[in-house]
Amino acid sequence: MARTIFIFGLGYVGRPLGHRLAAAGWRIRGTTRTPERLAAETAAGWQIHRFADDLPLADAAAALDGVDAVLSTITAIGGSDPVLDAHQDILADFTGWTGYVSATSVYPDRPDGFCYEDTPTDPATARGRARVAAESRWLSLLQSEIFRAAGIYGPGRSPFDALRAGTARIIEHRGQVFNRIHVDDICRIIEAAIKSPRPGRIINLADTRPAAQGEVMRHAAALIGVEPPQPQSLEEAELSPMARTFYVSRRRVASRVIGPELGVELLYPDYESGLAAILAAERDG
Repeated sequence: MARTIFIFGLGYVGRPLGHRLAAAGWRIRGTTRTPERLAAETAAGWQIHRFADDLPLADAAAALDGVDAVLSTITAIGGSDPVLDAHQDILADFTGWTGYVSATSVYPDRPDGFCYEDTPTDPATARGRARVAAESRWLSLLQSEIFRAAGIYGPGRSPFDALRAGTARIIEHRGQVFNRIHVDDICRIIEAAIKSPRPGRIINLADTRPAAQGEVMRHAAALIGVEPPQPQSLEEAELSPMARTFYVSRRRVASRVIGPELGVELLYPDYESGLAAILAAERDG
């Protein structure tokens, strides 16, 4: 019999993951804030439920009945996890596979060396602290697998979009560096984890080429033949406190699980290969 997964958050990651699993024979259920955007998926037999912030499902027991796996891609809101805030009592009795997509912001800044899955969490920002709290809840309640994602990019969410729209910026801050991860690789890794589960496992979703934001933006500009924006200092940029935390990051992340344990080789191990693939898909499409 086909297995069923419930994905809280059929967005930039959850939606393509649903398509990947559906192609492998899974039945897909999940939530979105905008059900009208998933009309094609609804027509294909996906069961779509509306879930906005702390809005509980209308009938969570029915929505989760017969489900084999549960994944949440929904970020902490107001410092707390909205899925568990709304449905912890029902999920507490769930015995199937569960996963939670977190972020590498749970790690400390580390100018030298790398953060691996066993690196102690020590976030420098409120967002990172909220992620640690959410991870702790998913782990203690369900022994969920935790996926700590670096900067997520892919079609429709890449430097090309900002460059073409004229909104691209290069903000330079000494030592700023971080990893990225292509959405296709995220989906492949999560699928591999579901196939070979290990309760409570931490998996870093990160490429092998941490780099400064300006380096990536200049490379993207060269690929499409446009001038990159003039760099600004962090002070000149006048960023919001939340945006500022991104540009002061000095964090290099790597995984000892993706290859050695899951046997997954990244399609896009660096931003160069990932951006080239996005551009090729745009031209072919």
